[in-house]
Amino acid sequence: MAKKYYSTKIVGIGGEVDKFKTLVKMLVIFDDSMVLPELRDFSVLHSGNKLTDVIKPGDILKIADAEFKILRVGNEVNNNIKSLGHIVIKFNDDRDDLLEGSIHVEDKPIPKFRIGDEISIFEGSSEALVGKSAIVIGEDKTTCAAVALILKDNGARIVDDEDADIVVKIN
Repeated sequence: MAKKYYSTKIVGIGGEVDKFKTLVKMLVIFDDSMVLPELRDFSVLHSGNKLTDVIKPGDILKIADAEFKILRVGNEVNNNIKSLGHIVIKFNDDRDDLLEGSIHVEDKPIPKFRIGDEISIFEGSSEALVGKSAIVIGEDKTTCAAVALILKDNGARIVDDEDADIVVKIN
């Protein structure tokens, strides 16, 4: 799997979390030391919040053993997770109800999780070019190298054969 840049362990599960999962398809996550008492009952509590990159669409959220592609990220998500250990995860594809402090992930069943399970986020990778071969041809070697690097970063195998699946000609 790709680079993990966020991880934490579940240390508590509020009594109303299952209702939120079922009725609203949402998880509210807070650092155990930062959550207000009135929010504890419907929050998943964690400790050891570690964020080393920026959460962005296309990355992968993993809860216990289930993975979800991140579709949208609110403007305050990265600040909230750093300062409060707080994030709201919505398990839906609704494009119209993005809150500043929430992320939307694929609309898939929310897994069962327990105290001690990990919540993590991994850098996403494009699967569109995985298994494809590519060649970049042109006289501007710097541009050719940059394009080849982008193709490689998105899963393509760079080759020297003009019969490659993808041929990019730089003029």
